[in-house]
Amino acid sequence: MLNRVKDYVFSQLWQNYSIHLDELSAIQNHIKKHFQEELILDHFALIDLPGPHTGMDTLSHLFSYLGYKVRGQDYLAEKQNNFRWLSEEISSETLAIDASPQIVVADFRREALAPQILTIVDHYAGFSQALDTEQLKFLRHRTLQHDEMAAFELSSYILNYLQSRHWPLPTIKEYAIVKSHNELLAWVLVMGRQVNHFAWSIHLSKCFSQLKKFNQFLSSTLNISLNKKGGLIKGGVNKGIEQSSTQPAIKPVKLADGVIDLSDRFIEFVWRYPKKAGETSRWHDYFTGFVADNADRVVESLYTLRT
Repeated sequence: MLNRVKDYVFSQLWQNYSIHLDELSAIQNHIKKHFQEELILDHFALIDLPGPHTGMDTLSHLFSYLGYKVRGQDYLAEKQNNFRWLSEEISSETLAIDASPQIVVADFRREALAPQILTIVDHYAGFSQALDTEQLKFLRHRTLQHDEMAAFELSSYILNYLQSRHWPLPTIKEYAIVKSHNELLAWVLVMGRQVNHFAWSIHLSKCFSQLKKFNQFLSSTLNISLNKKGGLIKGGVNKGIEQSSTQPAIKPVKLADGVIDLSDRFIEFVWRYPKKAGETSRWHDYFTGFVADNADRVVESLYTLRT
């Protein structure tokens, strides 16, 4: 039953994310109609404010109740951004197409932030309450005992934390101050810890032999704009992974005392290379980690300044 909770939480996160992105349905519908295929999810990502009851550790702990464990972590120094990736315990025989998506969670290194920024961040992060770990433990235990009500309450608790911004909207001045130092942090201050992107595993598609060809399909056939920062493709075979992402629409967003323009969520496309030649069916056959240099440019899809 815990798998049912996980699947429900992920489906709700996807639904809340996908309603904002017309490109998603365009890609899915075209591939299903012309290639009779459905793309497989690779991972999704959330960024939180750092604080006593928020941040990467809190997100990691929350997802542990769905069976996820930390597999690795890294740091984007330019953005003062800590991130780590989590996955389920995946057996050596699990097919890549059957594995649940990984989760990337992130926050910001407090000691790297300027005092003026930290004052604003601490004010808003302070609105979040601590996770009720005893309640979470109880609900997980009862879910494992096939308690339907506990399963519903566990999924509701997790979704409420992930999809609700527990702090008020900042003012335009506060947003501008934070953005002048760290645009990624400013985005999180406004949008909260909701999923900022889902990623598809293009290497598992039967229709595309390279990420470059998939990108060409997006641009030429569907007229979808891609993030060019660091090149259309970030990474390469020497890093074990290639990544590209869409350039999302910029939309008006209401703050406490006015309206600003802000990038919406984006879609990422991943190509994972096999660890050894000829072994490409199981999840563990592929490079399963993440690379900071790639992530540094992919996440700039959330920036409003276009190049």
